[in-house]
Amino acid sequence: QMMKYPNGRWGDSTSPAFGELSELSHFYSFTLGSDDDRRAMLGNCPLVESDIYEVFARYVEGTVPHIPWCETPLHPESFLFQPQLAKLNRYGLLTVNSQPPVDGVPSNHPAFGWGGKGGRVYQKGYVECFVSPDKANRLTRMVTSHPNMNLYAVNYSGHELRVGVEEGGVTALTWGVFPNREILQPTIFDPDTFLVWAEEAFSLWSSMWLNLYDYESESYELVEKIRDTYYLVAIIDNDFTSGGKDRSTFSLLDSLFKVGKESSS
Repeated sequence: QMMKYPNGRWGDSTSPAFGELSELSHFYSFTLGSDDDRRAMLGNCPLVESDIYEVFARYVEGTVPHIPWCETPLHPESFLFQPQLAKLNRYGLLTVNSQPPVDGVPSNHPAFGWGGKGGRVYQKGYVECFVSPDKANRLTRMVTSHPNMNLYAVNYSGHELRVGVEEGGVTALTWGVFPNREILQPTIFDPDTFLVWAEEAFSLWSSMWLNLYDYESESYELVEKIRDTYYLVAIIDNDFTSGGKDRSTFSLLDSLFKVGKESSS
């Protein structure tokens, strides 16, 4: 069965439907099971940041079934670059959302298709991840040197970083062209929506991970430090023609790899 629309959490904050975000949000009702179940998935006693990175990487590889920000396994489009995505997480770019660029593939494509027969679908490369302040600064410099990219980032205390973003800044992430229909634009990135989501995303460090450990234990202080200091970063590559032929990598992913490798050496 073909998807009517692609998967995505983004929409227009000015839409009347946007008010339903907090009421319908599945993230707060998603529990990952009991505390013991969560410890089995997220770690009984993480002591260093690389222990946390490993959980994210194993989620990408499919050996951890859920993480607080992702209640389902990876979507098929991510299987094409799964090894690279796992490695990126081991570098400390903790991905919670990503998509490769797509330039006019048929709408019945097994991985990227949606919307019915006879159309062509498009999407921009997009990656959303938690990163340390050092990596956030490195990503800011990276995007500054790539005019086709935009960056939005915010930390737990609400400090924002933005590169290549005009006021408003709403941009299409996914669109499709179909016979006898207007262009469909089901997924957009709205910075205001992102800030609402970011607040919720940081709260999940507390409600779903931090509370598994004894107060002031090493594990508690590790997760607390990540929650309090890391940024949630969203990067959009507006050049949707930048995918590799075998789709095992794409320009934005390659750029993120370079930052991850440099910051880990």
